[in-house]
Amino acid sequence: IGRRHAWIKLASPRIEALRQAFVASDSRVRIGFEKDASGALRELDNPPDVQLNEHPWLKEVTVSGGASFFGGLEGGEPRKTRFRFSPDLTCIVGGSMTGKSSLLDGLRVHTGARLPDDTAIRGQVETRGRNVFGAGTPGIDLVCPGTDSAASFGERWPAQFFAQNELQRLSQEDAAVEDILARLVPSETGNVESRNERLRALDAQLSDCVRQLGKLDEQHADMEQARDRAGAAKSQLAAFAAAGVETLQQTGRDRQLWTESNRAAEAVAQSIRDAAEAVAAVDVPQMDETLAAELAKGHGDLDGCQARIEASLRDAEREAKTWGVVASSAVEVLKEKEAGLRAAVERALAERGLGAAKLKEVQDLNRRASLLSSYEAEIERIEDRKTTTEETFASLRQERHSVISEQRKAFGRVAEEIKGKFGDRIRVRRLDNADTRSLDDFLKGLRQKGVTRWWNDLDPAKKPSPDKLVASLEAGSLAEVGMSDAVRTTFEEGVTRSKKRELAALRCPDRYVLELRMDDDSYRPLNDLSGGQRVSVLLSLLLETTDDRPLVIDQPEDELDNRFLFDTVLPALKKLRGRRQVIVATHNANVVVNGDADMVIQLDATARRGWVACLGAIEEPTVRDAIVRTVDGGEEAFRLRRRKYGF
Repeated sequence: IGRRHAWIKLASPRIEALRQAFVASDSRVRIGFEKDASGALRELDNPPDVQLNEHPWLKEVTVSGGASFFGGLEGGEPRKTRFRFSPDLTCIVGGSMTGKSSLLDGLRVHTGARLPDDTAIRGQVETRGRNVFGAGTPGIDLVCPGTDSAASFGERWPAQFFAQNELQRLSQEDAAVEDILARLVPSETGNVESRNERLRALDAQLSDCVRQLGKLDEQHADMEQARDRAGAAKSQLAAFAAAGVETLQQTGRDRQLWTESNRAAEAVAQSIRDAAEAVAAVDVPQMDETLAAELAKGHGDLDGCQARIEASLRDAEREAKTWGVVASSAVEVLKEKEAGLRAAVERALAERGLGAAKLKEVQDLNRRASLLSSYEAEIERIEDRKTTTEETFASLRQERHSVISEQRKAFGRVAEEIKGKFGDRIRVRRLDNADTRSLDDFLKGLRQKGVTRWWNDLDPAKKPSPDKLVASLEAGSLAEVGMSDAVRTTFEEGVTRSKKRELAALRCPDRYVLELRMDDDSYRPLNDLSGGQRVSVLLSLLLETTDDRPLVIDQPEDELDNRFLFDTVLPALKKLRGRRQVIVATHNANVVVNGDADMVIQLDATARRGWVACLGAIEEPTVRDAIVRTVDGGEEAFRLRRRKYGF
């Protein structure tokens, strides 16, 4: 008959261990062969991992010293508590307040695992993890076989944690359900998460583009107004020129020059008169013939010098007066010319619809007109920036469409995986653009009662996405989304160009609905199930996934009935052996005993310190006794149940 082999999992090489292995043969015994379609034996395609090196697992944790519930001081020396775990199923048992949750929450915080999204549960986890397990910064040592000791704890032991009631809360949150679905197929998880990050980044970039384009619109409008004012100023200056304003202005300037020249002539004449009076007042000394002759040798004849100066000054005064008379006459002539020109200009301006008061604004008009070219250059620069930003906006929207399409394909593969594992018992439906909160806020922000009423009255399944709404608006087919003519008119008036961009930047994420098949073969969505049923569905998914990360759950039985435990949870736990480490804190004997826990840790405690009362496999007498006392209610309760059941 050839050779055959099997694997038998024993906690120790003893007869009792062998007996327990045969009692739990579905989880502890693996035949090395299976039958193919023709009935012939062949070796297993997926044999158990007997060397325990194909998936990450935590072998041992030691807590020492500090002020930890499991550390502290004893006899003046740091107290140590050592926890040992199985690579398969480990159950942590003990009475209330013995530290079960503190141990799991402490490991969660210490390894940097993801904390609960629910604020209340998160607070409890952080309090127990930091103030109970990690109080006083104790020494915490984790042993993870086959990992790089230089890596972080989270990398060495990438466990997935669920605290008390966390699954119950998660089952009520659409985003949390989507996150669990994303993690069901490890080959998809990383890409799903990176695409979600990319979608959030694209949303932010699109929103930023909307803000930039809004500012550019404002700048463009301001520059257009300034350009129009400069253009109007230039046109007015041209009209002024045609009306003869330049000649009028030049005549005015000439008159002003001659007026100033007249004042200068008067000032010069006065200065000459003052000089003449000064010369006349000089008393020239008498000279004898000898002095006169001596002075004449170098300076000429000085006789009559004073008189000659006075005569010259009189001539100069006459010339200055002539200058003044000419200047005064020129001013009068120019005044008359200016008056005539002004009358002609005012008539010409009136014919062009321009008032005479505008003549006072010529200087300001010249200043404004001089800025026309700079305004036009700035408008061109703004338009170039707008074009570039609009192209970026369109490109980002296109990329977002592609990412959404890829994400939908990925979740489609996850749905196929669920169908392959659960058949028709659990199914997943995708609701496109179902999370409409961003669109709700946008439409309410329009403050248009008719539009708000139309939106609120729509069947949720028929509510258009932002993209659909934009497309219908651009195509003039808003009737396709259920708008009446009145609502359409109101909507079109309210959605300005900037509002349209804002609408185009919005994204309504898809939602995924988990449905459970009921006894009558109908399907009921997760939100319509009882709390226990919701947890049952999520726990089924978590246990059936191909994810090999360690799974740590605190009291999963709180919301579950024993039928679900027996029909779903326990078989799934047994299938995970050799593939995934599972650590469960529980008060339920069915999880420990019928789940055939490979390692049982019993905790005990006083008000201030906790310790490991015993640990080991079920076949060890001390562990079996601890299970009977802790989760079965004691020997007497166990015997009473046996008598009542009749076995």
